[in-house]
Amino acid sequence: MKISNRKKIMIIILILLLIPISFLAYKTLAGYKKESSGEAPASAAVFIIKINDSTAVSQTITLSDTITPNSYTTDLVVPGAEGIIELELDFTGTEVSTDYIIDLNTSNLPNNLKLYSDSSYQNEINQISDSFIYGSTAVVTKNIYWQWEYKTDDTSNENDNLFMDTEIVLPIDITLSQKIGGGN
Repeated sequence: MKISNRKKIMIIILILLLIPISFLAYKTLAGYKKESSGEAPASAAVFIIKINDSTAVSQTITLSDTITPNSYTTDLVVPGAEGIIELELDFTGTEVSTDYIIDLNTSNLPNNLKLYSDSSYQNEINQISDSFIYGSTAVVTKNIYWQWEYKTDDTSNENDNLFMDTEIVLPIDITLSQKIGGGN
């Protein structure tokens, strides 16, 4: 089989055209695969919170330290007593908005001892959820009001007696997360 001169020229032209196209394709693809190394300055925003001057996210509040004057006692946690737990949340130096949840572990409290968000003891709580917005007031105080209701029924008396001569504490756990959206 003999190839005509015309076909030979076409094959040579085609090969000559494919060589630069192949070279350009290789250079283009190689540009996507280039690697470089070096150092660039980067810094992370400060993310720290203090609760009552401590950075611990799990704390224990002793209720006898939070008693307010009442008609039953001023220094002992007994049925009829009440108090205010002040949690000072300090975001000073924090450079990001922060969502926080304060879980109040009430599982080891007397049955008649309840926690409230208000001083009129109407809104019972076991958790506080809120946000700190970067650039706002850095120190926030959250008040938790507690009241141990005085009852004289047998069930209440039996439960109250379980806490006789016991230091009653409230464990709290704080969950923090950087706030996404709605602030910096």
